[in-house]
Amino acid sequence: MAKKIIVIDAGHGAKDPGAVGPAGKKEKDFNLTMAIKVEAFLKDNPELKVILTRGTDVFLELKERVSIANKAGADAFVSIHANSSSNPDATGTETYYMRPTSKNLANTIHKHMVAATGLRDRGVAYGNFQVIRSTTMDAVLVEVGFISNAVEEATLFDNDFQNNVALAIAKGLCAHVGVPFTGPDTKPTPAPVTPKPAETAPYPTMEVIVGGQDFTGFSINNTTFVPSRPIGEMLGGKIGYTGGKVTINGAAVETVNINGIGHVPVRALTAALGARIFWDKKNPKRVDIFPKL
Repeated sequence: MAKKIIVIDAGHGAKDPGAVGPAGKKEKDFNLTMAIKVEAFLKDNPELKVILTRGTDVFLELKERVSIANKAGADAFVSIHANSSSNPDATGTETYYMRPTSKNLANTIHKHMVAATGLRDRGVAYGNFQVIRSTTMDAVLVEVGFISNAVEEATLFDNDFQNNVALAIAKGLCAHVGVPFTGPDTKPTPAPVTPKPAETAPYPTMEVIVGGQDFTGFSINNTTFVPSRPIGEMLGGKIGYTGGKVTINGAAVETVNINGIGHVPVRALTAALGARIFWDKKNPKRVDIFPKL
């Protein structure tokens, strides 16, 4: 039986960085990393042939991407992107299709992907993009999240998040072409192209313990700043990002952006969420945070 052919397109590349996030992360790097991860989940499936339009940081014209898929006689095509908006608070995952015959593929991949991202569901929509207009097979373009949102930018470049979303896209593709998913559910897939490493924060580090989990904080002018989203959500808060500042349950607090992640003073975070702080006198570089009783 002939193998089903899947083409995975990493948007942008080389001289075309795509969108650039507040912390300087480039969309082209995210797209390539994700495409390679999706391929890794699918390439050992004996019923599939998987093709990448690009596997390195190179530039391809849109017509070249289309040509690769059409010449291969692909059964499904997915172009992977990160979204961008002039509104820094824009958030969420969306999937585009153009031809009516591609709508089922869009719905299938989107259902899997939204569950994996945990981001706002922006839905499935019509889109007039060349790579899904000029290809001759079922074709979709996915916007995993907003790189223009500082908090979401950091999420997009989290390795576990990427693996979960790549797995979801792979499962969606298999479901659409009618091939059982045979890959492991947690496959480590290091990307051959590593985005520019984050700059080391120029502040002394602090050990922050929350619910038995370790986090890294920073001492800035004798104030301990901690990563807002993971700790705030562990403590039951709603963390957002508005006008360059982290919000805790809708209220803006002092914010320092470190390596693309919003950090806030630990006392502001705990006060807003009714949590307790314990400072270790024997180890001044450690702080424990306990949820409210």
